[in-house]
Amino acid sequence: MNVLRTLAAIGTGAVMLGATLTGALAQDLAKYPEPFVVGGVYDDSNVFVYGDNALADDVAAMTDIATSLQFLAKTPVTTAGTTVTVTGGKAQQVPLGQGLTNATYLDTTLQDDDVSTLFDGKINFQGTDYDTSEELQMCDEYGRKYGEPFVASSLMSDDDYKRDVFFELGKDKIRYAYKFDKTINLSLTTSSNPLEIDFLGKTIKISSVTAAGITAKVGEEYSLLAGDTVTVEGKVVKLENVGSTNAEVSVDGVSKTVSSGSASVVNGLEVYVDSVISRTSLEESSAILVLGKQAIESYSSGDAFIGEDTDDPDWVWDLAALTTGGTSGYADCGDAADVLVLRVENDFVMYDDSDNPTGVGSCINLPNNYLSVCLDSLSVAEADHKSYTFKWDSSQDVSDVNCASAFDSTGSTGREPGILVETTVSEGFDLRSGDYNSGTTGFINSSGSLNVKSDTVLLVANAVMCNGSESPYGGSDYLNVFYKTVDSPRKMKWFGAVNTTDASAILARVNHGNTKENNIKLMPVSGQTAYWHLKLLVTPDTTSDLHGGSEYLNMSWGRSTTFTGLGPTSAFNDAGELGWVPAGRFTSIDISAKDEDHRTAYGIIVLDPKSQSSSDTVKLLIPSDIVQANIVVKGEAATVSGGSTSFVPTKVTPVTMKASEVTDPTLYNLIVVGGPCANPLAGTLFDLTCEGWPHEEGEAVVKMVANGEKVAMLVAGTTALDTKRAGKAVADSDSYAFSGTEKLVKGTTLQDITVE
Repeated sequence: MNVLRTLAAIGTGAVMLGATLTGALAQDLAKYPEPFVVGGVYDDSNVFVYGDNALADDVAAMTDIATSLQFLAKTPVTTAGTTVTVTGGKAQQVPLGQGLTNATYLDTTLQDDDVSTLFDGKINFQGTDYDTSEELQMCDEYGRKYGEPFVASSLMSDDDYKRDVFFELGKDKIRYAYKFDKTINLSLTTSSNPLEIDFLGKTIKISSVTAAGITAKVGEEYSLLAGDTVTVEGKVVKLENVGSTNAEVSVDGVSKTVSSGSASVVNGLEVYVDSVISRTSLEESSAILVLGKQAIESYSSGDAFIGEDTDDPDWVWDLAALTTGGTSGYADCGDAADVLVLRVENDFVMYDDSDNPTGVGSCINLPNNYLSVCLDSLSVAEADHKSYTFKWDSSQDVSDVNCASAFDSTGSTGREPGILVETTVSEGFDLRSGDYNSGTTGFINSSGSLNVKSDTVLLVANAVMCNGSESPYGGSDYLNVFYKTVDSPRKMKWFGAVNTTDASAILARVNHGNTKENNIKLMPVSGQTAYWHLKLLVTPDTTSDLHGGSEYLNMSWGRSTTFTGLGPTSAFNDAGELGWVPAGRFTSIDISAKDEDHRTAYGIIVLDPKSQSSSDTVKLLIPSDIVQANIVVKGEAATVSGGSTSFVPTKVTPVTMKASEVTDPTLYNLIVVGGPCANPLAGTLFDLTCEGWPHEEGEAVVKMVANGEKVAMLVAGTTALDTKRAGKAVADSDSYAFSGTEKLVKGTTLQDITVE
């Protein structure tokens, strides 16, 4: 899939992210540093290739180019805000895992009162006015995923998403529709009396309608006098001559005679001669031409839309009931069989990381960038996620709280194995006596009424409480809860003890920003004998923000009479140590062996569980509020303020290879330094020979060609000094007129560089 859609950046200060231009698509020196660096993102498949016996100036050229790309390489940083404001568009916060379109979030259909780009007004067809309108439809239908399109995190979909968030959707879920609010008979269209409409920001003239589809003039229309020129798609088009029934047209010097009412491809450009006026004087003769990559085309439902790759389109036509007459009365994604449909819809899927899904800071762009559906930013910034760590410690000192008589299982009086829970938030835990006092159900508090906020909590499992009392509830084990205070950070204090048979027990509450009160509670899981199970129960302020209303993370700690580590074996990655348990649509997942960061529906980031388990640790980054996606739907004229994406320098280590080390060139984006006399790949990839080198001393060539699904760029001079000169020009490409696929670099020193 040729996914250029994710390139459009949105939000104030946002820049383009996350796409790689490959093959023929990127063979344009005007776009350099693409595809080697795209939107500040360095492509890891870049390789610099020099000859096995390269001279110092060749290496210097390579170094100059590598240094410049290093400077351009940035890391995207999303600055999130609680809200995003759009002028001329629509903004909505959508929870992770939820569909974009339902009664709570965005409507299934958006019109001109939602997005100002969309048209609602009258057009004239064969003397009659018709009310028409444009509509964006986002189909919230049950398919492979629930509520498509929707916002997905790794735990809901693909491990490769890691801590990031992406759109997911199936085919035909995003649609642009042109609607007629009055009955119209499109079968009356003719070449001389077409239906002219602005469709996705482009004027098209529909000249014929059949049951199978439409024929339309889709290129740009130009009225030229003989001798006039116009530039289209970077090519110079000239009306050379006009006859009574044809016109002679040249494209970049290549001429062809095309009959009136016919189309022909001339030097890569389609030319349709709409009409001609031939005068005795050639200068007074004229023609109306339709020009473009496509000028006049016929389309059926499922065909690639105008300008799309015909073999692998992202957007296709959706056409139905064109000749029956009637209105296009569809108001949602379900269409009646006899309803006129003139529409374009997505033909790509985004189900996992291999589909190059649209991520934060990027958009799904409809053709001509007429409309964009954007995952602008997240509602909680990365900086507002704080560390919460759960770690088994084989010997914690509790002697300061007079537990010596009861707590000596390590053989050292007053020291016990326990789970040390720490956070970087100064009052990140909220311990409440009301959570420990529930009579015979098993909550015991040390001092009656006590509420404490702390950054350190210790859990110690024992058959007795710290004060030495045996369990009054049938010998069940206690979890003794200790804490430290800011004014006494070196000493543990006993808060109380909880009988683990009570599933409603609350050991501590997370207290971080707006994540507080009942949002995240640390609780024991009752009825477990093989392990000590602890869970973080997560409930948002508005339960509809999490499908099913809640989720929890389940931690299984090894037990004998007390804690023995994470899982059954200390310092070992065991199955079942850590699980994510959603209450709604998604499947419960054992995440113990996952070696990536992951994000829950609330937005909690679970750091590399497999790596952390080797030290009997669970490490989380908990956000200051539930994380939601700031969704923006906009046209080109819309302005966005709030969330944005900026870039900071990132470290890049360029990969270099000798020509003899490159066994399969198509695996890489290659920057080949040195000509065919010094670098064999210059001959293999660029069809050059040492004997047939066409340039003189003082000259060098910069050339870009397709390299399988990658590209290769040659920087080579007649002498090594010429190569070095070309390398400097490429490194400072903004100062020179690089364009097309090949340029000649000239000079005699390193200061008089010209590019032709």
